[in-house]
This record gives sequence, structure tokens and C-alpha cells, in this order.
Amino acid sequence: MNSRWKYQLKTGLIWGSVMCVIMTLFDLRENSFYDQISSFAYYLRYLGYILIGVFFIGYFSWKEKVKLKKEE
Repeated sequence: MNSRWKYQLKTGLIWGSVMCVIMTLFDLRENSFYDQISSFAYYLRYLGYILIGVFFIGYFSWKEKVKLKKEE
């Protein structure tokens, strides 16, 4: 696995996990924590955040990182 994919996976997993935790905390007003993590929709949303994080956030932050290295 090349360094770009390692970077994208690391960035995407962190971003997706943080977003899922934040959204879970916002939803505590409506549903309990146990109700949220026991539903299929929670895991589908978690997977969605991870995929968005890896493929979009990771890719565009990698492009920025490469661009900044070229400018130095």
C-alpha cells in the first residue's frame, strides 16, 4: 500500500469516527445512547462517514499536502 492510501485511510478513519461521535452526541436528546448504537442505521451512517472520510476528505487533504510540499 503506498503512502497516499495510508494517509487517506488514517485521515478518513479519524474524521469518520469523530463525526460519528459528534452526531451521536447531538442525537442524545432524541434517543438514548444504547438505542442509537443498537440500530442498523447507526452502523450504516458510521460506514458512510468512514467512506466519505477516506475517499473525499483523505484525497483532498492529500492533494493539499502534496501541493504544500511542492511549494517549499
